[in-house]
This record gives sequence, structure tokens and C-alpha cells, in this order.
Amino acid sequence: MLADEPTIRPGLYRLPDDPVAPRVLIPGFKAARSVRGAFGWFSAGWIERLAPGLAEYLNRVDVGPIEFTVAPTFFSKERAALERAYTMSGEEAAQRVADVFVEGRAEASALGEHALDCMAWMVATGRLQLRIAVPRADSNYHPKVWLFDDGMNQVLARGSGNATARGVFSGVEHLDVDVTWIESSRARARVGVTILDDWACGRSQGIECVVELPDALEQDIISTAPSDTPRLTDYINAVANDMNPPWATDPSAALRARFKTKRQSSPPRLSIPDGLEWEQGRYAHQGEAVAAWERGPEPERGTIAMATGAGKTLTALICAARVQDRLGDRPLLVVVSAPSIPLIVQWRDEVKRFGVTPVAPSLESNADLALTNLFRALGGGGTHVLIVTNRLLASSSFQATVALKTALSADAVPTLLIGDEAHTLGAVGFMANKPDFLERRLALSATPERQYDPDGTEQIFSFFGPPVYEFGLDRAIGFCLVPYNYYVHAATLDGDELDAFDALTQRIGAALGQGADEDDESLTSLLIARRRIIETADAKLTLLREVLLRRGTRSLEQTLIYASAKNPEQFDAIAEMLTELDVRWAPVTQRTTANRSLLTRTFETFENGGYQVLLAKKVLDEGVDIPSVREAFIVASSTVQREWIQRRGRVLRRHPDKPWAIVHDFLAVPPAESLGAGESANTKKIVGTELERAYAFAAHADNSAGDSGVLSDLAQIRAAFWPDGGPPPVLQRAGDSFISPATPKGRPW
Repeated sequence: MLADEPTIRPGLYRLPDDPVAPRVLIPGFKAARSVRGAFGWFSAGWIERLAPGLAEYLNRVDVGPIEFTVAPTFFSKERAALERAYTMSGEEAAQRVADVFVEGRAEASALGEHALDCMAWMVATGRLQLRIAVPRADSNYHPKVWLFDDGMNQVLARGSGNATARGVFSGVEHLDVDVTWIESSRARARVGVTILDDWACGRSQGIECVVELPDALEQDIISTAPSDTPRLTDYINAVANDMNPPWATDPSAALRARFKTKRQSSPPRLSIPDGLEWEQGRYAHQGEAVAAWERGPEPERGTIAMATGAGKTLTALICAARVQDRLGDRPLLVVVSAPSIPLIVQWRDEVKRFGVTPVAPSLESNADLALTNLFRALGGGGTHVLIVTNRLLASSSFQATVALKTALSADAVPTLLIGDEAHTLGAVGFMANKPDFLERRLALSATPERQYDPDGTEQIFSFFGPPVYEFGLDRAIGFCLVPYNYYVHAATLDGDELDAFDALTQRIGAALGQGADEDDESLTSLLIARRRIIETADAKLTLLREVLLRRGTRSLEQTLIYASAKNPEQFDAIAEMLTELDVRWAPVTQRTTANRSLLTRTFETFENGGYQVLLAKKVLDEGVDIPSVREAFIVASSTVQREWIQRRGRVLRRHPDKPWAIVHDFLAVPPAESLGAGESANTKKIVGTELERAYAFAAHADNSAGDSGVLSDLAQIRAAFWPDGGPPPVLQRAGDSFISPATPKGRPW
């Protein structure tokens, strides 16, 4: 915590006499969870000077991106590095600074030595986010503010020192420091935070606008200062010119005029990327889906069902681009709804490929300002894309705002709603408050039907339109999904879990004997409680350990393990197991996905081999794309067919280094000898449900047939409960287990 750093104290520091960097700024980086700033001059020099604290910040997983709002003038080396960062991928950036990381952790000395490359890497990977403040006429953007925040307390340092090497180390500067845990200093610190918030959003009479770095580079509103330090004569001339160096572009003229020129250019429009194959050839099914949605039975309404990897997002954006083209010069608002932050990030990136920068309130530092700017721009024409969560889409206030903004003129703005993973929109909250004013509608899902909820399914089809096209798993495997081998492992309940299962089975039998039916709430609660024992059984953990040891933990790579979302203890137990087995793993939870930089960093480290295993719950079910995954262990299992398909789809995504994939499935069942005559029928039903999923997975597996195939394994498991006169069956007693004899060992690829 910041308050625990003994050298951070409020006061007026003078540089270079007072060592403000080691006393305040470096400890600030070490203890903060977020770092923000506003600077008139910005260079990579601060990275070298503050490397000890910055390295610790970059090595932590509980921190957000560093956010700076800077003036639109960079030194030439910095500008070149930023332009390089904007065009390179996160993987390319990581390769450039590989020598900075020792055993996966940033090393301070190397960080400072490679400051420019590290700055580019930080920008390319989202660790450093830069906004450009364009000053108004007769104004100048020249603040110097550092803000460190640990979630409870803040440290504010401001004065004459910029985010440069001289500004934080050797120049004759001053910094005034305030902290929020000391009462006499708290008020000034909080005022400073407000000022910083305002500048980051452009709320100042002296700021024309604030532009994200990629947009500033694209719009060419950044000027370049000379690489040499200004001489004494430059300083004298600057004083004579109201402190504006003559070698810097005049912000009140050229920069402002250049931005206005760009702003007055053609309105944004979606453009299908050159070379995108969708009307014929390998991906002709996307063209078929587009045509089916356009022609009805309700034109420009309908539901498209496509297997994972078949290109639902691209198909939807092609539909949107064609709607735009049919509208001619009229504006268009496209609203995309998605159930999770990772999906929103993926949509944002795909929309950019189509030439439009979308607004995603969940990803914006100031959602209200972003929405205001979008609706203001909509009045100028063009196509604008808004990506929202399901929760926001169902919000009455959000709907009222969108309805108002799209109906301001006599000629209302046309709209298109794209509902991704549309089955999630069958919930009561959305259906009770549907955005009926959005006239064109497209629903997307690999499995649009809501199992066990026919009413919800019907409402989805009623609102979005009926299914108009389907591209199923049978067509997808071998085309946009890789083939896979499937291995089934099973274990019987034991101990307290078996006792609880038997007790619930007796109560279920008694309820059925008294005439209870499937609509009976008390019977339903008993069935759910018994099902939860099967899904979260401890027997699966013992079985997982045995399978991992047989499989060989050192050979695990690009592996995904699914734990139950219904029992946090199972997730924790698997995590402890992986650590004991010396497996390099990382969690993917709601906390991970809520932190964009942490999520990106986790996925990149995994794909580069830093982690062997990702341990996840349901958060990865909804369309998250990690194509490098080669092997999946599905410890969690449910009766929901959509969940089966989506979890299998996570490991079947195509990847250059993945010719095929492996799926392990874990079943928990009662011991066969425990089935008495009275309980046999309803207990066998739950066993049958487990086998139903397994047979569905086996149907498309490459290793289904043969003596060592998965169908042979399933026959042995089935014979335990439905004897066929063959050899002695497995899974007879409490604590028994069955591991597929064909389970691969070592590196199967």
C-alpha cells in the first residue's frame, strides 16, 4: 500500500537536490495498482530513471495500464518507437524485448537499458496507454502531474518536471507532493485527481480535444521536436514567445487546423476487407448466411447458427456493411451486444478491420464522454458501431438515450442490432425490456436454442427473427475446426458424497412414489442437489490427478482445464494440485477478464509457452478465441448441451501448429452395486445423462471406432449399469475408477 512506503511524504521537493525519484516516484510504482499522468513533454527517459519501480509494477498481475495524457509533440526517437508500436503485434513486441525478462519477470537494469523498445512494447501490449491533448488556439498544453493509486489511497506529484529523464532526475525542477492518508494534504490531492480526470477527457477551456494515440498517428496530428536539446538561445526565444519553443509546431494553428481537416473528412463507413473470401470458395457458407438473412422470411431479421470458428462475427459485419450500402448516404447505427468483456474486445478488433473505430463503453475510461462523442458524430452521417454488454442493452436509461438520439431529426437514423451468443438474451431481464426501436436484427450463436427453456428460445426467435441459416459441427470439423481424439475417464462416488447422493435418491424416489411430477418445486430442488454432487464430485479430482500423471505433466502444453462454476472449492483444489505437480498455470476468472491488460498478458504468456495450463470456469464458454489450445480436460460437466459444444469448440479452433486436438472428459457416477431395485430407474437416468454427453462427443471423434476407440470404452462403462453378459464390468464399488487405456503419454504431437 502507498501509505506503507516510508519515504512517500507530502511536501515541496526541489530537483536535483532532493531525490524525488527514489523517495516518491519509484515507491509509487511499487505500491500502486494504477498510474496516471499528464505531461507537456514525454520521452522514454523516465523509463530508465524509474526502472526499479516500473519493473515491479510490470511484474504484478493486479495492476491496470499506465495512462498518460500528453501534448502532441514528441521527440523523433519516441515518435518512431510509437509508430512502430502501433503497427506491431503484441507477440512481435515481446520478441523485441525478450532480453528484458528473466524467467518471465521484467529486470530493472535491462528495462532501463532498452527504454525505447520497452516503451514500444508497453504501448503495443496495452501496458501504456497514451492520449493526445490538442490545445485550442492561443493555448498550450503543458502540465506535469503524476498520480499513483492503490485502490484506497492516492499520491499526487505535480510541478515543473515532465515525464522525461531530466524531468524526474537531473533538471532544475520542483515537484509538490500530496497524499490522501494525511488530512492536511488530502484535499489538495483530491482536487488534483479531479483536474487530471478533466484533462484526460478534454474538459478544459484550453483543450480542443483529446485523441487516442492510434487515432492521433492516423490523423497525423503529432509533430516532431528536434532530437537535440534546446540551446540557451532557444530558451531565450521561447521566453519571448510566451514559452512556446519556435521549433515546436504551433498548437493554435497547424495542429488544430490539421485535426479539423481530418475531422471534416468523409464520414466513417464499413468496408469489407480486401481479400476476404466469403461469397465463394472455402468460406462460401458465410455468403449463404448473409443472403439467407437478407431475404427473409422477415428480410433483415433472423437468427444464424454457426459452429465455433465458422466466422459468425465476420458474417454479421458483412451483413452490416451491406445494410449500410443499401442505405446510400443515410447514417447507420450498429449496436452489438455481447455477454462478456473478452467478446467485446474481440468485436472491437474485428470492427476496426472493417474500417470503423467502434465505441465500447465497458472499455472506455470515460464511457459517458465516449457515448456523447458517438451520438454527436452520428449527426454528421456515416456508420457508427456501439458494442455493449447484455446488461447495458437491457437498461431502460440506455435504451431511452439511444431511442432519443436516433430519432432527433425528421428522418430517423436507421439501426441494426447484432446479438452475439444470442441464447444468453433469452433471460427474463432482457425479454422484459426489449429494445423494440432497433428495427433490423441479427442473432448469432453456435447453439441458439435454450435447452430446458422453450419459452426463452421462442422469445429469442420472436424478437430477432427465426433461424435462417445453420452451419453445424458436422460441417465444421475438418473445415474450420480441427479433428480431435476423445478420451473418457470415470469414477464412482465415495464417502460422504455417496451417502448424500443415496439420501437424495431415496427422497426423490419417495416424492415420485407420492405422485410428484417435473413441475414440483420440491422435487426439482432435490434433483438439482443430486446433480450438483455429480458435477462437483471429489472423485473427479482424484481421477484428474491420475490422468495427469499418466499423461505426463512435463509434456503438457497449450492445455485448458475446465472446473465447475458451481463449487469454488473444486477450482481451488485443482489449482493446488497443479502447483503440487509443478505445472505452470494461470487462472482465467471474472477477475482476469475484468482487467484487459491482465487478460491480454495471460493469453500472450500462455500462447508463448510461459504457462502450460489455463484453469477456467464458465468465463471461457462464450466465444473466447484461444486458438493455440491443443488439449482440454473437462472436469466440470453439466446437462446443458450448449455448454458441451462451446467447451469442445474452445480446443478445436484452427491454428498453424495444431493439426488435431485432444479432449478428456470426466464422468462421476454412483457405484453400480449401490443401485437397489427401488432407486434403479431414476438413478440410471442420471447415469444415462452423463453417457449422453459422452456419446455426443464420441460421435465426431477420430478415435471413436476400434478395440481401443472411445466407443469401446463407453461400452464398458455402460455395461456396469446395463449388463450385457460380457466380461466383469467396471465401476462396481465405491471409489472405483476407469481411465481410458488409450490415454496418450508424453508429447502426442
